[in-house]
Amino acid sequence: MSRRFLLACVQLHSTNDLQHNLERCRHWIRQAAERSVELVILPEDFGYMAVLEKEKLGLKPAELGRIKESIREEAIRYGIHVLAGGYPTLAEDGERLTNTATLFSPTGEELAHYNKIHLFDADPPGLPPLRESDLIQPGDEVVVVKTDLCTIGLSICYDLRFPEMYRMMALQGAELMTVPAAFTLTTGKDHWRVLLRARAIENQCYVAAAGQWGRHSEKRHSFGMSLVADPWGTVVACASEGEGLAVAEFQPPRIEKVRETVPCRRHIRRDLFSGLPEQS
Repeated sequence: MSRRFLLACVQLHSTNDLQHNLERCRHWIRQAAERSVELVILPEDFGYMAVLEKEKLGLKPAELGRIKESIREEAIRYGIHVLAGGYPTLAEDGERLTNTATLFSPTGEELAHYNKIHLFDADPPGLPPLRESDLIQPGDEVVVVKTDLCTIGLSICYDLRFPEMYRMMALQGAELMTVPAAFTLTTGKDHWRVLLRARAIENQCYVAAAGQWGRHSEKRHSFGMSLVADPWGTVVACASEGEGLAVAEFQPPRIEKVRETVPCRRHIRRDLFSGLPEQS
């Protein structure tokens, strides 16, 4: 059974300095906890923002483990849920990495893991080509997890452009969809806010997106604008320029009201669109 609670999207300016990044994570998790937040969402690459993605392969096993364990410690320290947005872990093939999000409980239990499904292979104008698939092994499972806060669907960054994934999460019972991201400035200024609001509107769920912000290197510049959108698509919290928090209240009655007002979920034509799961 879901309940009211405060959630916070952390907006960071990460670099390839692991120690500094984790210190900034600790700072903002503490700031959120002091505001009685019960769920903190970190952005993609919160622990290590490489100048070139292949540099992540140079991280030692101890460093990869430190990224994850540092966030677990903060969840335990403050007794809150923390979503460690995309961070690198060694893939099963031993040659590539996964881009993983892990949801920690207030006691440090790993409630869910999600490996990024959609990989960003593109040639953005004015930027070097990006080839995530050269480095990252894609995930193959949509992840929705029930917690004592609400039911949460997990995604990462580029997944946002694939609405079928969010519809699957919604039909599996997701009430809150999380989007840790490092959206580029080039695409973010035109697409970020529109896509997040669309995912909230079409699925009548809360969407919480924690983003990287600013110029990380000569090759990487992130858009920022971490935000929370409610099931009507209204942006109820948004971070300003620089590092910071977007804090909002998750309200189950808001979901119920929106779904009663526009009952589109009851009108899905499964006779025409096969393969959709029944609603949880």
